[in-house]
Amino acid sequence: MIVGVIGSGSIGPDLAYGFVTALAAEPGSRVYLVDIKQEALDAGVARIKGYVSKALARGKLHPKVAQAVDAALVPTLEMSDLAGCEYVLEAATEHLPIKRAILRDLEAIVRPDCLIGFATSGIPRAQIASEAKVPGRCFVNHPFFPAWRTLPIEIVLSGDAALGQRMIQTMRKLGKVPILTADVECFAADDVFCNYISEAARIVEEGLATPAQVDKAVNDAVGGGGPFNVMDLTRGNKLVVHCQELMQGGKNGTPWFAPPAILARQGDTPWHDPKKPADASCPEPVRTQIVDRILAVLLGRALAVMDDRTCEPSDLDWLLRMSLGFDKGTLELAEQLGVERVHELCAAFAAKNPKFPVPPSIAAKKAPNLVRDIRVERDGDLAVVRVFRPEVRNALCARALQEVHDAVLALGADARVKGIVLTSTDGAFAGADINELAALKTPEACEVMSARGHALLQALAACPKPVVMACDGPVLGGGAETAMACHARVVGMNLTLGQPEVDLGIIPGYGGTQRLPRLIGLERALPLLRAGKTLDAAAACKLGWAHGDPAADPIAAAKSLLRAHFEGKVKLAPVDPKPMTVPRSLPALDLGHRSLAVDAILVDVLRRGLALPLAEGLKIEAQGFARCRRTVDMDIGMKNFVQNGPRVPAAFLHE
Repeated sequence: MIVGVIGSGSIGPDLAYGFVTALAAEPGSRVYLVDIKQEALDAGVARIKGYVSKALARGKLHPKVAQAVDAALVPTLEMSDLAGCEYVLEAATEHLPIKRAILRDLEAIVRPDCLIGFATSGIPRAQIASEAKVPGRCFVNHPFFPAWRTLPIEIVLSGDAALGQRMIQTMRKLGKVPILTADVECFAADDVFCNYISEAARIVEEGLATPAQVDKAVNDAVGGGGPFNVMDLTRGNKLVVHCQELMQGGKNGTPWFAPPAILARQGDTPWHDPKKPADASCPEPVRTQIVDRILAVLLGRALAVMDDRTCEPSDLDWLLRMSLGFDKGTLELAEQLGVERVHELCAAFAAKNPKFPVPPSIAAKKAPNLVRDIRVERDGDLAVVRVFRPEVRNALCARALQEVHDAVLALGADARVKGIVLTSTDGAFAGADINELAALKTPEACEVMSARGHALLQALAACPKPVVMACDGPVLGGGAETAMACHARVVGMNLTLGQPEVDLGIIPGYGGTQRLPRLIGLERALPLLRAGKTLDAAAACKLGWAHGDPAADPIAAAKSLLRAHFEGKVKLAPVDPKPMTVPRSLPALDLGHRSLAVDAILVDVLRRGLALPLAEGLKIEAQGFARCRRTVDMDIGMKNFVQNGPRVPAAFLHE
């Protein structure tokens, strides 16, 4: 893929680095970084080289990938070099006339099917593209700091459905998670963010508190490091002023949106002196005032964006958590505080700020109705359920499993739905949530978690409508176990399938010990279960774990498989629950560094559980999972994974 980034100033090099690392494995890919000034271009390239050096030093980037990045990045002063691009992102300016001028020049250069994005924090797409020759290929693509690794990107569509779908797929290929927003001033995230920053600035401007006091109070209340720390990181004071002016002049603008004068005065001057940290302590009444005001603005603007349907509520909650860096999504925070408390905060704030718009949902004391970790789409008589936790490669926490269960239960009872595709944002299912596993302190807690997972996945297997998992990338642990509870699996070219629980000092707890051998045979399952071996897409298909051959588009293939089932060409069904014959002696395996104590539990669970019907075998598995908690090696494995990640083998004691 060939893409271009225009502007080598504050954000362009970061975007170019993110794009080039996403494309490094694709032969022939190039990322052009364009600027009109050699010194700006040199500085941008130097920044990218710095990122590469740090990533190499920390082991985050393979040397071959670093070489590919260097080969694929093309700095240039010539806009004409973008002629062959499939996608170009303008990231040079927030000045509307200059954006329009760049667009005019660009349209005369790029090929007819080239998509064009604009990295603006607040200017509506309609204004930017008002003079475009082909407005349907022009989109807002609003990234967030730091742009090279922050996942969400807001997209304002053009109205051309086919080009819009191409833009969404392009963003996914470039490593971003697209969030669709309406074409309004500052879109979704910056509406909330800039008003939050402005209120913090007013607090300082009024002399109520210092930047250090505000940051500590806000961080203690909602996490995220504090508004002035963020401003110092991003040098964003002037940009916030620009966004506030856009919102003030917008359709729903009021005088309350006017930027506080202190932001313009502060300009690029940092709010904090790292060499002389200020005292952040403040009296409790002052802290309460700070937190109440900040919460009123955060909640008021987030719920206003929701009420205006600028963004889907579930997407908005994730977007705000990821882009603002808070511990919780803002709508989730509103749910936890409760409608009475949210109404109290916003009503009190509006009483002192009469031009502050209180959203209808707050005025009516209506709670947001959030589904956090999944998204449900319809395609005629088929439904697609996507696990949406892209920041952790869709690891299945307890809440995500419950939401999948609830969605499949509802769809199974919906007469309009004939079949279900279960997938994720990018096809990956990285396993169970490691933080939840590490938090299990007793055998009893382990058994309860395992039994609960079994019940949820058994309901998936028992769905009266066929459920096909479409997966790609890493599908590990609990993700693979969820796939095996479905009636069939279709995989993409990039699949890596595994049950790596033994590397953590545990055994599979969501059915892996019982479904995997029943699906592919015990002898072929043992290397995955006992030695942590993995399978690629071709091997998974050959062994019968997945249907057919690896697919370029697993979701489309899953839908085709469902259609074939409806036509009687194939028969989809859950894993056969009948008992298996288990040989007296199992094949010898090289377990490597893995725990002999945990392996003994695993072998016992396999021997006893597989000799019983599946439901009884799952009970044996839950008990075995609980037994792992009594070993020293579970503690060692969990701590090693949390501290060192999956690449460092745990030093098990085999006890």
